[in-house]
Amino acid sequence: MADESSGKPALWRNLSFTLMWTSTAASGFGDRMIMLGALALLGGMVAGVDSTSTQASTQFWFFLPYIGFSVVGGWLADHLPRKWLLLVCDESRGVILLLSCWMVSQMSGSAAIDRDALWFTLPILGTPVYQVWKVYGTLFAIGTFASIFNPTRNAIVPQIVPSSQLTIGNAVILVINVIASQIGLLIGQRIVSQEDASTVQTGLMLGAAFYMISGTFFAFLKPIQTHAGVIGPGGAPKPRSFLQSAKYLLQHRRVMMLIGINVLIWPSAAVVTSALFGLGKMHYQLEGEALLEHFAHLSVTMGVGMLLGAALVSFIRIRREAPMVYLTGLMAAGLGILVLAAVPVLTVAYVACLLIGIGGNVAIVSVLTLLQSVTPNYMRGRVMGLNALLNTIFSVMTYWAIWQLPDADRNIASVMFVLGPALILIGLYALIRQTTQGPMPTRTLNVVWRFNRLFCLVWHRLKVVNLHHIPSNGPMILASNHTAGIDPLIMQVPIQKLIKWIMFRNYRFRLIEPFWKQMDPITLDLNGSDIGQIRAILKALKKDCAVGLFPEGRLQRDVRELQEFRPGIGMIARRTGATIVPVWIHGTPATKNMLWHFLLPSRSTVIYGNPYKPDPSMTNEEIVHDLRERLIALAQTV
Repeated sequence: MADESSGKPALWRNLSFTLMWTSTAASGFGDRMIMLGALALLGGMVAGVDSTSTQASTQFWFFLPYIGFSVVGGWLADHLPRKWLLLVCDESRGVILLLSCWMVSQMSGSAAIDRDALWFTLPILGTPVYQVWKVYGTLFAIGTFASIFNPTRNAIVPQIVPSSQLTIGNAVILVINVIASQIGLLIGQRIVSQEDASTVQTGLMLGAAFYMISGTFFAFLKPIQTHAGVIGPGGAPKPRSFLQSAKYLLQHRRVMMLIGINVLIWPSAAVVTSALFGLGKMHYQLEGEALLEHFAHLSVTMGVGMLLGAALVSFIRIRREAPMVYLTGLMAAGLGILVLAAVPVLTVAYVACLLIGIGGNVAIVSVLTLLQSVTPNYMRGRVMGLNALLNTIFSVMTYWAIWQLPDADRNIASVMFVLGPALILIGLYALIRQTTQGPMPTRTLNVVWRFNRLFCLVWHRLKVVNLHHIPSNGPMILASNHTAGIDPLIMQVPIQKLIKWIMFRNYRFRLIEPFWKQMDPITLDLNGSDIGQIRAILKALKKDCAVGLFPEGRLQRDVRELQEFRPGIGMIARRTGATIVPVWIHGTPATKNMLWHFLLPSRSTVIYGNPYKPDPSMTNEEIVHDLRERLIALAQTV
């Protein structure tokens, strides 16, 4: 765990970040316009047309280019100025939509095209090309630039957002994209009508305008310039190739695992977005404008869930225990999918969509932030490209399968009955493995250690300072001021081995005896005269353990004044030669009731001082006095 940096300007004062999220919003609005226009042109809301299959076909052709161009986009992002690449992608999408407006300008009456109508015949080959390929070709062209845009955007975000604000930055960008998409859906649903082809042209022109606005904003980004490559012998940069990025992935199991989670998330999203039409028909017997309105309302509800999920991730704001967070989100999304398919009650459907949005976005933001954080800048574009490629391969396969699924409106529910439990079981299995593995000596203690870290980092906003002062091996005594009952939990958070705590016997409450049995503290009488327990302390230190104690011997509770020290630590340090690490804690809840020490939120800080070994010639009292002076000096650094 690294120390948290301070003094970073608020995100809302970061002009480049503002330009990024506003551009993302405009781009998301444009995406929704082309999707709604394509659905209307293909007759997706017409009675007798399989709406689930039609929706899947639009997504298939939009995402198909990702398979070929995601890696190209990642390579370009590592070789070209990223902001100009983003600008070109959005301006190009705007031009394509303007061309598509011209193609539908001659249409009148119903927006649905004749799928079997001939568009033109290929020269020489004599192969007929039907009108439907106007729509699919436009989606493919838009998707091509989107496939370059996405890995480039993910690669540039850490260049405009400080690492300490990266989780919140990703959450805001994704949320703004969701909001813009949902606004686009609601506005588009009112503009685009299945019965009037001219409304499709209006929607496409509006989307083109937003794409061009988005692209213009990117010109004013000011990303931090970092080294773009790895320096080889003689100072020459090493070649940057996809073989290099593939080798990087093979050598970093964590990155591969994160990409694997993404591969689960995005095909699942493909199933849900395609299923909303079919479930609307099967559960509620809707069609036409009523079906589109139903789709829009459930999609917006899912978008609200994504907003809440992003807010939750922003509140959690940690990366070290993020796997616990995104695996829980994966299980929540799986539960929502199962409920949505199983319960034909509209109110329940809204709740299920909300849950899917919350769980899905918690997983998406957490995984993306981790992936950006662990990947070096010179490699980030290609890794993001490979991530997008793998996500899209499985998403496109999913859309193709739904497109070809017989009676997709009815059978999509069966797919969800399999998908929901699968996500729950995968998330649960991975969560159990994640929480039971770690530096502690037993599986139970690893679970306790990880949940304690999550609790302290999130609820008590724990900040760790000078962690590098902790010795990596050898016996050590962690000596701290004692502010609240939560102090031992706070001190254990960043340390990768179990602290053997010294405590008075009257604080070993029987109510949590199972916890004490796992922690196995050394308990003393109030007068400290238990010779057997003193021997246990000396024995633990001879085994290179980390022993934690509070020289004050009692809590400060609501009065934060350093009290007199008990002399025992001097004798223990002299007889064992253990390293002493002074520790200063502040910011914990200041209240007399110990229960509120745990329940009240706080902004706690733990500061580790320079480790030292007392001079063997010093008396016990001199060692204690010297330690007290060191703690007082450490307190002055707050």
